[in-house]
Amino acid sequence: MTRRDKSALIIVAGWLMVAVCSGCASAPIISPPDVPHPLPAFQGSSHKVRRGETLWRIAHSYGLDVRTLADANQLHGSTHLKEGQQLFVPLPKESHRFLWPVLGSLRASSASWVDIAAPAGSPVRAVRSGRVAVACRQLSGLGKTVVLDHLDGHLSVYAGLDQIVVSPGAALKQGMPIGILGSRALHFEIRRGITPRNVLALLPAE
Repeated sequence: MTRRDKSALIIVAGWLMVAVCSGCASAPIISPPDVPHPLPAFQGSSHKVRRGETLWRIAHSYGLDVRTLADANQLHGSTHLKEGQQLFVPLPKESHRFLWPVLGSLRASSASWVDIAAPAGSPVRAVRSGRVAVACRQLSGLGKTVVLDHLDGHLSVYAGLDQIVVSPGAALKQGMPIGILGSRALHFEIRRGITPRNVLALLPAE
């Protein structure tokens, strides 16, 4: 077992003991950037187009079909996107499938975890609906960490965050923001109890 795997087990075990680390009981609530206000969080968020991104890839990452994303942004005549363009992303219909937590590129992976690189400021989203079991300001080796309990035995772990935007006990819909990335890649896991699942097998193929 690697040091990373041991750290992840500490996260889950700590959640079960309700004592992961100091500062976990009350994570700071910070409004994430690029989430339109006055729109309620349950309606959606916004996405800033990066170089090379296509409407299909963005829609697929958010669990939407292309037509839904195009209609939400009145892109009826063309699907061509410009770098820096802001898209409104409606929350997907409730699904039991897992979504990608952030739109980026794989930096590293194993059978039980993935590290996803994305630009600083990228919002990290709940891969499925659930409640916040852990919102930890500092976990040794992994930094700011959030654990979601999906209430069916599955947990999702989001580590290496720059900011946490949820509090323990909060109920989240699939696709809602849970944190913001800084310079670090997102370390992401899905577990059933303390048993790691094959993350790439559970996420949509890109």
